[in-house]
Amino acid sequence: MSNFMNRKSLLNQLELAYAPLTAYEFAIVKDDKLIERALEKASLYLIGQRPVSTFENVIPDTTVYQLNFEIHQRGNPNILKCKLPFDQEIFGLMQDNVVDVAFNYLDRPIKQEKCPFQNIHGFSLVRHTENGKEFIIWFSPEKLLQNWWKGFIDCEIQGDWKSYIKYKVHYVGKATKQSILKRLTGHSTFQDILSLEAPVTEKQLPANEIVILPFEFQDNLQIQSFGEEADTKDMVASLLGDNYPDQEKIFIDAEKALIKAIRPSYNKELFNSYPISRDGLYNDNYDAISYTFIDPIVLVYEEGEIRGGLTHTGGDTILIINNKEFKLVKHK
Repeated sequence: MSNFMNRKSLLNQLELAYAPLTAYEFAIVKDDKLIERALEKASLYLIGQRPVSTFENVIPDTTVYQLNFEIHQRGNPNILKCKLPFDQEIFGLMQDNVVDVAFNYLDRPIKQEKCPFQNIHGFSLVRHTENGKEFIIWFSPEKLLQNWWKGFIDCEIQGDWKSYIKYKVHYVGKATKQSILKRLTGHSTFQDILSLEAPVTEKQLPANEIVILPFEFQDNLQIQSFGEEADTKDMVASLLGDNYPDQEKIFIDAEKALIKAIRPSYNKELFNSYPISRDGLYNDNYDAISYTFIDPIVLVYEEGEIRGGLTHTGGDTILIINNKEFKLVKHK
């Protein structure tokens, strides 16, 4: 009986380490030190696809010092109406700072002289200082949404924003030995997806539709309960976290679990025998292991979808019971 009482579970919560980046954005920012720092703890990534999103009807409102705009997505009937105030702590503006907004247009050759400005895939805020101009922050539609739902920025957003963050998954990968940036720079599968996938909307470059979603663990929670005859040494070790698997091992296991659940078309190895594995968590003998996504994204694949962020603990759950049973539990 006592043996039955000794149980241990591992609950893993994955969260975006940075906003989803299109292949085009990735090519621009991959040498950026800030992004490199943000992705330090991210060892798992998905390559997905969604229709192009843009900022439309952009009007700087000088009376209240904010940017008014809409976010549109090709083929998505939902339009988001947004207001972004410049005067908020994260932008670090002083009393007399003048702010410029610099736009990156989707069609670069076309200059737009008058507002409202259209067809913008990103904008930067720049402040004037005594030494010239200083970059503050850059936003794509997804980075704005992700910074907003995480509570990093104040922004008024009206409309069905969750319909903008659905991703068809092509590939699941991990980068435990090197950074995601280095891993993807010469990544042949990444290049294959860009070359072979047809755009969702015609006349669009796949580079503006193919996105990289980098993940880190928000939490790995080990829960243990001990029976009456449990060894005190084991209990102390558990309290001190000594018998805890290292992050790299959990990332390796997470990659296998996600690939088995989603079966992405560009993954050559589908880990059909998972949870049995030499380098994952199989030998740690957990009674239960779970993987959930904290962010409100939707991952779409052949068999259905995995929804994240439905509660503060995550959404749909990939569950492994007693090292044998593997299932996706949909959140009610």
